[in-house]
Amino acid sequence: MLSALYFRIDVFLVQIWSGTESVALYNAVFRLVEALRLFPAAVLAVTLPALCRARDLRPLARLSVPLVAFAIVTTAVVSLAAGWMVPAIYGARYAGAVPAFRILLLAFPLMSLNYALTHQLVGWDGQRAYAAMCGAALVVNVAMNAGLIPAWSIEGAAWSTLGTELFLTAACAGALWMRRSPLAAADPGVLQN
Repeated sequence: MLSALYFRIDVFLVQIWSGTESVALYNAVFRLVEALRLFPAAVLAVTLPALCRARDLRPLARLSVPLVAFAIVTTAVVSLAAGWMVPAIYGARYAGAVPAFRILLLAFPLMSLNYALTHQLVGWDGQRAYAAMCGAALVVNVAMNAGLIPAWSIEGAAWSTLGTELFLTAACAGALWMRRSPLAAADPGVLQN
């Protein structure tokens, strides 16, 4: 629940600080980013058992590199097409959402990486750490939105999303480094280089 809340609370905050029209614009382009997230979600659903059995971070790295590479290429292609794509999908009235869409696309590679990081964390019995990170991400997101939405409207919300994904990446990386693997703890030689 905390994950969904930090990820989508910006819609409510845009409504409060920028109004209904801004919410319509922002929500429309955010839905496109959510659609892009289906691919990494499907990959992670299939690979979760391997991550749970992992004795070190190598399987996570082998999964993350192509996943993030896909997301970077997708971000570049969709960002280039955004100027005509958003109006083609939603109509000319939504052209004003293109800048926010391009900012949200910058967060897509981090979102893809965070899928992998959070799945590995949960796979290593880090549910409590993940819940704490999502709670902290909610606080970070609300604080960033409080400063950025009144100043920059939906572009501010998009920058807040990017900042929150950066926060989550750093938090997950730190938690995974500290935790490494419960299986590796039983065999310290596993993590030696």
